Amino acid sequence: MTVTIYVTKQAMATVLKIKDLDYYDRCCLADNEATDLTRKEGYYLKATHKLSLAPLPEDALLVASLRTGDADYSERVSIPASLRGCIFEKAPNLPPRYKEIIEYWSGEPLNTNAGGAVYYQNPMNAYVVDLTPLDAANAAGNYGGNVAGMDALLSEGVVVHIAGLSKALGSAPDGGFVEIEIPLDDAMLALDNSKFLTGRPYAQSTGQRSERIFLKMADIRRSPDPNQIFVDALRYEELDYGFYY
Repeated sequence: MTVTIYVTKQAMATVLKIKDLDYYDRCCLADNEATDLTRKEGYYLKATHKLSLAPLPEDALLVASLRTGDADYSERVSIPASLRGCIFEKAPNLPPRYKEIIEYWSGEPLNTNAGGAVYYQNPMNAYVVDLTPLDAANAAGNYGGNVAGMDALLSEGVVVHIAGLSKALGSAPDGGFVEIEIPLDDAMLALDNSKFLTGRPYAQSTGQRSERIFLKMADIRRSPDPNQIFVDALRYEELDYGFYY
């Protein structure tokens, strides 16, 4: 089961404009100021066929907001360097129940476990993945999709960790929504992001451009761990490019 992540109408409009565009098409749009969408809300949200995004309902009840200027923001929201980029299921330094949690909130990655992602593992969570099943699949002429028997690729973008929501909002109604602001670090997300596969901290400060997501309280309560949420929330510009060349 993958739940719905809610976004603003403006963000959803941007997502719909770029969801079927590849790396080259997006870059062509960005070359022209009149068509450039890189500064639009929603541009860096990681929308795939497996991640369910929907506009926030008009009558949504907002029960809490976590924004970068809040005193407790850094205690509640973090963007761990150790979870940035390609994370396979047997990575050595994963949080407890990471596989369950990331699948619940984010679904399957855009890329496959056999598309070259193994060579772009996060350095803090890299290990030697057995490629024997991939070799067998290639020998049989099976080149597309995930390869059975090979370790699963769990996440691939910029993962956001949200802590303690259920505990802090124990009396909030199931139909309420929590807003989470996610700052945008251009050095990680834009083209030529040479620091992406390093331990460099993700910049999080008041005043940055940001994306916003909204989580429903009922979904939080049904999640594998309501007080430890991991969402593969942001893509980087070369996510659908670099694993294949």
